[in-house]
Order: sequence, then C-alpha cells, then structure tokens
Amino acid sequence: MRFNTPAFIATLLLGAFLRVWRLDENGFGTEYYAAGVRSMLESWHLFFFNSFDPAGFVTLDKPPVAFWIQAASAWVFGYSGLSLLLPQVVEGLLAVAVLRHLVRRHFGEAAGLLAALFLALMPVAVAIDRSNNTDSALVLFLVLAAWATLNAIERPSAGRISGAMALAGIAFNVKMLVALGIVPILALTYFAAAPVPFWRRIAHLAVSGVALIVVSLSWVVIFDLVPNEQRPYAGSSHANSMVELVVGHNGIERFVRLTRRTPRPPPATEPSVTQPTPAQRMGWRVSDTVPVGPLRLADRHLAGQFAWLLPLAAIGAVFAARRTKLAWPLARDHASLLLYGGWALTYGIVFSAAGGIFHAYYLAVLGPPVAALAAIGLVSVWSASQRWALPLAIVATAAWQAYIGVDLAKWRIDDVPTLLLGALAIGTVLASLRISRWAFAGLLILPAAWAVSSALSTGNVMLPSASLGRVVEPFDRTRNTGATRFPVATDDPRLLAFLEANHRGERFALATPNARLAAPVIVRTGLPVMAFGGFMGTDPILTQDELAKMIKRGEVRFVVLSGQGSFGLGTGDEDRRRGFIAWVRANGTRVEPSLWRGLDPWQDRRQPIGLYDLRPAAGVLPITP
Repeated sequence: MRFNTPAFIATLLLGAFLRVWRLDENGFGTEYYAAGVRSMLESWHLFFFNSFDPAGFVTLDKPPVAFWIQAASAWVFGYSGLSLLLPQVVEGLLAVAVLRHLVRRHFGEAAGLLAALFLALMPVAVAIDRSNNTDSALVLFLVLAAWATLNAIERPSAGRISGAMALAGIAFNVKMLVALGIVPILALTYFAAAPVPFWRRIAHLAVSGVALIVVSLSWVVIFDLVPNEQRPYAGSSHANSMVELVVGHNGIERFVRLTRRTPRPPPATEPSVTQPTPAQRMGWRVSDTVPVGPLRLADRHLAGQFAWLLPLAAIGAVFAARRTKLAWPLARDHASLLLYGGWALTYGIVFSAAGGIFHAYYLAVLGPPVAALAAIGLVSVWSASQRWALPLAIVATAAWQAYIGVDLAKWRIDDVPTLLLGALAIGTVLASLRISRWAFAGLLILPAAWAVSSALSTGNVMLPSASLGRVVEPFDRTRNTGATRFPVATDDPRLLAFLEANHRGERFALATPNARLAAPVIVRTGLPVMAFGGFMGTDPILTQDELAKMIKRGEVRFVVLSGQGSFGLGTGDEDRRRGFIAWVRANGTRVEPSLWRGLDPWQDRRQPIGLYDLRPAAGVLPITP
C-alpha cells in the first residue's frame, strides 16, 4: 500500500480525531471487560483462560483474542482506561486503511479513498472504536479475511485461501458465531472467480475449510479439555463448557429470545428489591426491541448507524457491474462486487432475523461492505453514460437520509463549531479528489453529524451507538438505547477502601451475585472478587452448600447483595437467587452502612446494595470518613 496521498492522510486524521477526541471521558469503557483485562495481567494462566477475576473463578462471556490485544496494550503502556480503549481506535483505522487498499485495486484511487472516508465517518464504526467492545477487532479481521480472499483469487492456491479462512477463524475467536457469517460468501467468491479448474477450486476450498475449523475451535477445544478444577468456569454457560457458550449464549440466544420466569413479588425484608433499577428509572433499553422482519434495519435508529448511503450503494453497484462483461470465472471487479454485496446481504438477513439478544452496535460489521459499495457506486454513476444515473442516485440517497433524520427539525444544535470542523475536513478530502460537487458533500453532512455525536456522548461505551439527538437536546427518555454506563454502588470509593483495609488474605475479598457488581471493585483495586452468578447472575456455578464450605475454609468473607440479582435483564432461576439471598442474610451479619458507604445511591442513581460479613468474629477495621 502507498500512504503518501494527502487526501488519504486527511481521511485517517479525520477518523482518528473522531475516535480519540474526549476519549478519556469514557473511563475504562465497559467495566466488565476492563476487569477481565486487569485480571489477565496477573498471570499467563489467567491470560490464556480469559479470566474475569484475579482468582480465576469465571471467564468473560466472549472469546479471548480482542481482550488479549487490550491486555498487551495495558502491559506495554500500563493499566488505564486509555490503554484499553486505544487498541480499538487503532483497529478501526487499520480497517479503514485496508478497505481503501481493497477498493482501490479494482476500482481506482477515487473509489478507494471514498470507501475509506465513508468507513471513517460511519457512525456505528466511530461509536464502537471509542469503546472497549470486541466489535472493532471483529471488523478488522473480517476486512483482512476479505483482503486475503481477493489476494487468493489473483494468485490461486490452497495456502492463500486457507489464510483467508484462518483470519475468519481468528475473527471467530473474537466474537464466535457472528464472525462466520462472512465465510459462505468468501468461499463463493473464490469458487466463482479463481482462474483454476473446477476440481482444484473444490480442493482448495476443502483445505481452507479444515483451516477454518482448526483455527476457530482451537482455543474452545483446549479450554473444554482442561479439567474444570484447573481453569475458570465458562461464563454464561450452564454446563461449564465453551462449546455450549458458542452454541447457546453466543449462538441460539442471538436468534431466539429465551423466556424467563416472571419473578415473584419480593419479600418485605428486602426493601431494595422493591425499588426500580437505575436502568428502569431512566428508561434505558438493554437490547434493541425493533421487531424482527425484512424491514427491521429500516428502523431510523438502526439505519442511522450505517445506512445513510445505502441507495447510492445499491444503485451504483448495478452500474458498476455493467461496466464489465459478465464472464466465468468472474472478472476481478465482479468478484469484488460479489464479495461486498454478499457480505452486506448475509449480515443484513442475519440481523433482520435475529429475534434474541440484539444491539445496534452489532451493525458495525455492515460498515465495510456498505462503505465499499457506496464508494464504488459513486464513482460508477459519476462516469455512467446515462445522464439520469447521477441525479437518480443523489435524489434517492437524499430522500432516504431525510427519512432517517425526519426528527431533525425538533433538535437544537449547540455544537456547531465541532460539526463545522468535521465538514471542513470532509471538504478537504473531497477537494483533493477534485469532486467539488456540493451535492455529494451535502450527502455526508448527516452521517458526519451522527458520527460526531459519538464523540460528544460521554460514557457511550456499554452499548455504543450514534444518535445526534443524544447531544443536541436533553436526555430523551422515550428513545434511549442504553448506550451509556449503568452506574452501580460498588464503585463507591469508601466501600473500596473498606474492602482493601479488611482483606486479610482470603481467596476472595468479596463475593457478588453477578459480574456487574464485581467489575468496579476489580478495575479500581485489583482485589479478587467472586461473581458467583457469572455475568448476569444466572450461571449455576455455586450451590449454597459450596459457598458455605468456602466461607468455612476462610476463602470468602464479605458478600454484596443487591435488589436485582441479574443486572435488571431478567432473573433466571428465581428460586435459586432468592435462596442465596436468604442464606446470606441468615448466616451473615449486615455491615453498618456508615462504616463503608460514602455515596447516596439514590442521589447518584446507583442501585442500592447491602454488605454482609460472613465471619463477623474476625472484626472489621474502620476507615476514616
């Protein structure tokens, strides 16, 4: 690749600015993941097994590759919020650079640069690259797999197409089954375009399939082969199995919304249960509830993440395909169009049909193909012999953008200087291309503004998404997507000081019903904390008898209980949860809040908690107010 084009440098600088400006305000990002990275720094054992906590009790609920990259950054630069967030910025910019290279090879410099610009400005891409979610790494490895596939088509061999599938396998170890959505289209593109005999293509794809399976399942199989007592529990599984996690939580549950038992009324002795969680009080949604169906991605909020230039991409792709006569094997430009179009169509169908756990930021995987097709489409309609092609593309795209931004008239834009800065940078790139047509520049105003909204939304990390309305008017309780962090009471500095002062060598300084309550303690102190219910509080890791034995052996002393046992997302096994609560209350002593509470949970919108001492005879060391 050549990186000496001023316009490309300007594009990267623009993308970097959107991703790093005010990045420090995002803290540690999603603290569940940040806690896991801090734990991995404790030992190679915890690093390899993707442990959530420093004691190696339970794993994170995602595969390890993205967290390994974050841990490497934290090891080099020291553990901090920025050292965990910067890898995603780099991954996002690398995806921009690789996409430019891919598109430029077959469609020219202008198309390559426009593809880079469109991805750099993609609202959902900016949002995820400013968080510590794993999707930035996923997108990068998918783009690399596409690059390797097109390379393999130009110089066909089993080794080269196997390399492409190996990259898809690495993507699997970033986010499991969702990464494999691209595999059928990679195989189809190679089969349709590689200039070698039919049976050789079949043989190459067979070998690459083996490579895909080996790379994809290597870590999962090793994990499950290690005896349970020698590794952490597989988080978010019910049978302590990574294979189950692949098939269940990160597989079937993305398509089928599991029915959970309706919780019974809480006992009167637990007042905190009767209070709504911060998420409930603030109207946050923890998953997107747009109905499943073919028009799901036409929802304004979802379309606003990635689809601003979709009509241009669709119309332009048709004109681009007509520029070269169809042949078999496919010509290089047709192979590229098949890859980008198939990539977008495959994931579009998957997300439209996903009736289980679904968040807006999942749409980041649609960023590269849509950006590539829009860039190719723009160049194609610009040079099309039909004079009506250009006006058609402009009018259709403008109408679509008007639909997405239909509520714009209600907004009060206060951040004009920031938006002007982004527009100036965009104009510089377009001017360097000698495409000084204000119509095209105008089509980038709304997506650029939405991209800027991600930088202006402090704490847009847990469920990252873009929405201009979030920053130009007061908090919208009617259309919130749960993008910001849900505050919890375990980040209370006085509680942390109390736990540090009273940790006397126990294996666990604290036990909590879910990882959400444990994460702030691990992130801020590095203390070993046991999340005995896993991420959401629903993992059957411990029984009451096992917890009692651990306490008797002196492995656990303090337990935190909250009104909501599983993040407010549902309660799973309600009888089991209430049994734990009753057992702790019966066998422990409630620690007087004046000894450890420094913040008013209701004033700070934190979920109230209670602290219990299971070994009160040991006494507690008071801390100064």
